[in-house]
Amino acid sequence: MAILEKINYQPMAFIPSPQVGNDCFIPNNAFKSVDPFPHIFYSNGEPWCEANRYAFYRYHDLQKDLKTINREMTHLVRYADWLESTGIHWLHFPKKKRERCLFRYKGYLLELRNNGLLAPSTTSQNMNSVIAFYRWASVHGHASERSSLFDDKVKVISFFDKVGFKRTMGVLSSELSIPNRMRTGNHLEDGLTPISQANTEILMNHLSQHRNYELYLMTKVALQTGCRHETVTTLKIDAIKNAYPDQMITGTMRVKVGPGTGVETKFDVSGEVYFSISLVDELINYFYSAEAILRRSKASTKMQRNIFLTSRGNRYTTETFGTLMFRLKEELIKKGHSQFGRFKFHQLRATFGTMLMRSLLKIQSMSNLNAIEIVQEALLHKDASTTWKYIKFIEKEPIEEQFFETLWSMFTGSKTDSNLIIDSFNNG
Repeated sequence: MAILEKINYQPMAFIPSPQVGNDCFIPNNAFKSVDPFPHIFYSNGEPWCEANRYAFYRYHDLQKDLKTINREMTHLVRYADWLESTGIHWLHFPKKKRERCLFRYKGYLLELRNNGLLAPSTTSQNMNSVIAFYRWASVHGHASERSSLFDDKVKVISFFDKVGFKRTMGVLSSELSIPNRMRTGNHLEDGLTPISQANTEILMNHLSQHRNYELYLMTKVALQTGCRHETVTTLKIDAIKNAYPDQMITGTMRVKVGPGTGVETKFDVSGEVYFSISLVDELINYFYSAEAILRRSKASTKMQRNIFLTSRGNRYTTETFGTLMFRLKEELIKKGHSQFGRFKFHQLRATFGTMLMRSLLKIQSMSNLNAIEIVQEALLHKDASTTWKYIKFIEKEPIEEQFFETLWSMFTGSKTDSNLIIDSFNNG
């Protein structure tokens, strides 16, 4: 199968010399080296040169960040793997559209989506990444003219500008695009809902006995703080040690994250997130545990302040963390918990946000606007409209009263420490 490898990429410049001849390449100082940079290789070890050049173009010419390049190459390696498995060349475009590689691949993605093996949003993004690659390949002479590959069309969309005037804009679309229509119902960020009490008990009970204690602890951090996976996996011991008490919510600490702290956030947003005092203590204790010290002994110097590292001493990348989640879901499904087939780590964030919003709204002196401001700050939301969804969700959806009361107690430490509360989850 095709694989996505990370390479140490050093741009080179071709400068022939009389002594060496035409084989003289030296490092190009005009471009910095990139470590690691994604590359696609077929099962026989040969690189997919055109796709790899496309990644260079996106990174150097269009100045796209490395996260975007990694995501796009993840989509393209899925396509490369399908091409290999079916024995089709990526330039297979006969006259009949239904026989062309792109149209057959679209049918393959739709089948995965319809069988519940691929999320609708991932299906759309995967197809869009492949289409964008072919557009680039056509322009740069690696493929036929775009008109012979697939048909494009211009969609006219309406929108209101900042002043309030209605405008229209033409958007280029393709006949191969797979629409991602929003499902009906009341949902939170990224269309997700909080994880239920029953599923939380199953999840935490499984993780409490898991061989990977770090996975249990990372899940616990997400459930108690609402942090995204990139924030959880890049937590630094210095950020935790520098936490300071919050003046409004008893028993909680504020931890600075974002640029300047070494703790990554989505869109590089700077802010402060809430941590319970017991969770801060637990993370510090883990950092100095034998297991954590062993992992850091295998790590590079720049990783020595990370709380969480893989067993090989590496940081958790999006890919390695995704693999971790995939294996976790497989383990739960094998135990008979098929409901975790569509489980997302991000649901823990939605659970925390719901708990925080619900608890704030129960305070008599707290207005909706003030509650929104606090939750928006805690979850690092850019727009208050995202935070408003939590109020709408609470108003329309049945809430497990005791479950969210327990989470609030865990968050503030008002009843007992979090370990005992987790035990109550696990043991009923």
